Amino acid sequence: MSFRKSAPFALLFIVAATANAQVVGYPPAHSPYLDLTYSQEITPIVGYYWGRSDPAGVAPQSAPLFGLHYEWRAGGPAHLIGEIARVSSSRLLLDPNKPVATRFLGDQSWPIWSADFGLGMSLTGARSWHNFVPEVKAGVGFMSDFKNSTDVGGFKYGTRFALTWGAALRYVPGGRYQIRADLSNRLTSIRYPDVYFRPVTTGVPPVLTGRDQSVWRNNPALSIGISYLFSR
Repeated sequence: MSFRKSAPFALLFIVAATANAQVVGYPPAHSPYLDLTYSQEITPIVGYYWGRSDPAGVAPQSAPLFGLHYEWRAGGPAHLIGEIARVSSSRLLLDPNKPVATRFLGDQSWPIWSADFGLGMSLTGARSWHNFVPEVKAGVGFMSDFKNSTDVGGFKYGTRFALTWGAALRYVPGGRYQIRADLSNRLTSIRYPDVYFRPVTTGVPPVLTGRDQSVWRNNPALSIGISYLFSR
């Protein structure tokens, strides 16, 4: 085919390719992705902590929580995270030296504090998608009742190391405020005193039999808050 005969077809191909290139993607004004303007946020949070039951039933129980969440986008999708929270918990007191019928002394207010630090990853990078930013996160921390002495039954919660992980969803409508929701898990241990495993007198069974002295528990929590954004 001669150049003169093929020229119209070549021109038609170029026009079609140009039109197709203009259709692919989104015009900047209509893109679902928007760059995140601010790199830091601080969020007062409220939520609920689910304290998982333990074999002896003496660990801090489920209760409301409130605290403060901080996040800094260090670069790209990576975030550094810090959070402090107070759980308005209670726990069952028991006296293993008493018979089974009278050893349970009832619940007592027993607030615990949580602090954790970790790394978060935004699944949409340094941008939002339709104003939403989903995240995953993991870290380490501790939980503590800040009590140095044991209770009447020799049990002490004290300060416990915690492994944390979870996910979050941020709604960033623009400006300096956003809404965030977090689902977090805290994996902590419980250690029982020796007296829980031996009968005090004949005919009085111990609190626990045939169980490990230390147990680990997953304790999930759900929280929400309104963030203040700052630092471009």
